[in-house]
Amino acid sequence: MNLPVIEAERIKRGVSRDGLASLLGVSRRTIQNWQNGTTDMPLSKLVCLSKEWGCSVDYLLGIQPDQTGA
Repeated sequence: MNLPVIEAERIKRGVSRDGLASLLGVSRRTIQNWQNGTTDMPLSKLVCLSKEWGCSVDYLLGIQPDQTGA
């Protein structure tokens, strides 16, 4: 699973990959594996990230075009 929205949001928010890994309680390598599609990001981590960033899981997955739910 490629996660371009999460990568874009991470950059927009000024969060390093190490910072994102720390926020989610995983290693930087795990973040890389999720981003290159080697492994899938668990739903629990997507929910955690959506709560932290105040957006929907659908937005983070690229299903919803914006954060507002519109």
